[in-house]
Amino acid sequence: MSPKPERFALVSLLIAFVLVGASIGQRGNYPKPPASAIPGQLPPPETKVFRRLDTIEMEREARELSALATSVPGDVDLLKKGLLPKDAAEKLRRIEKLSKRLRAQIPP
Repeated sequence: MSPKPERFALVSLLIAFVLVGASIGQRGNYPKPPASAIPGQLPPPETKVFRRLDTIEMEREARELSALATSVPGDVDLLKKGLLPKDAAEKLRRIEKLSKRLRAQIPP
């Protein structure tokens, strides 16, 4: 039994520990942000802007969206029969527009 395989395993393990240790030590070395141009002056605090929800408008848009959405299955039935309602595409565009506006008004 020769000591070479055991020695090789030991040296490989030692090298792996050294490389892992070196990579862990480099993780926290981020550059610091520059200091203020004028000593003693702090940057203005960030303020959050809260928008007031227009619930009446949101309710109106939600009702319109609901009415348009309930009319779409009837249009699809007509499309199956080969008839194209002239306002079907416009209804779908309006549904998309209303849903985007409602989604934008809801706070995250």
